[in-house]
Amino acid sequence: MAALIVEAVPVVYAYADQEVGPRFGIRSGRMVAKDQQLHRHDYFEVWFFATSGSTQQISFREYITRRGSIFFISPQTPHRPCFNVDETCFIFYFDLSFLRPELAGAHVELDAELLDRVPELAPFLCQKNIDFIVSDDEIDHIRSLCNRMLAERNNPRICSKQIIRSLIVQLLAEVSQKYEDQILGYLNKLSPCGGSGRHVQKALKFITDNLTKRVSLTAAARQVAVSPNYLASLLKRETGKTFVEIVTEKRIEKAREVLSYTGLHVAEVAYAVGFDDPDYFCKRFKRHAGCTPLEFRAKHKLIAQRNA
Repeated sequence: MAALIVEAVPVVYAYADQEVGPRFGIRSGRMVAKDQQLHRHDYFEVWFFATSGSTQQISFREYITRRGSIFFISPQTPHRPCFNVDETCFIFYFDLSFLRPELAGAHVELDAELLDRVPELAPFLCQKNIDFIVSDDEIDHIRSLCNRMLAERNNPRICSKQIIRSLIVQLLAEVSQKYEDQILGYLNKLSPCGGSGRHVQKALKFITDNLTKRVSLTAAARQVAVSPNYLASLLKRETGKTFVEIVTEKRIEKAREVLSYTGLHVAEVAYAVGFDDPDYFCKRFKRHAGCTPLEFRAKHKLIAQRNA
């Protein structure tokens, strides 16, 4: 069977008040007090809680909202927010062309290359690895930034967009500095330095973009313009893994998403993420995840499923 390409979350959510051109919006918690369906979108989103609140679902993980929690939702990240009427929170969203007009029309892929150009986006890349929580004094400060954004949004004047843009950058930059050591530690592991690091990043991107196909070391090396042996040694040195181990790990990671967010049969999941043999897929999945695909789905099912 040919590989079946599946979007892990078929529902793409967008705010009702869509704008033409660069997008920005902000709401207070009392304006969106409800549980929402699992969804994803193509812009960046920030949730800031000045009080403790409900449990939030971001990708596979559930987060207990504490006073001072900030969540950074990257484009295309599946999430299910929950807001209560008694919570004091702010939710704002923006796209890259609003934050950085000079990058309007650029393809948004949150990686080391984009962070070199827009370093204030680092918290979005690190959300799954860092729990962002600010102190009581910082809560009052961030709340003031959000209130100013809200005021400029609701009563636009000359240069309101520029003020909002500067407030977003200030908030993101201050959180980045607060968690500087953790962010830099994660980024150093994620992105090897120098020319060899660029080769590794290109190879990893090629693997990710071609998971549903027959991905070979030779094809990856050709894409990066190095020899297969050299690329194999680079990958092992920089990641500690072989080419096959990297491909398998990425396919299993994609399979986790498909199992959680779709109702595909296990065999269909195997084909969707690039495995030719469903039995082999099940063996590899259990080795990596510690459970069978069906056991994983039972624990992490996030939308209605059909029988597997």
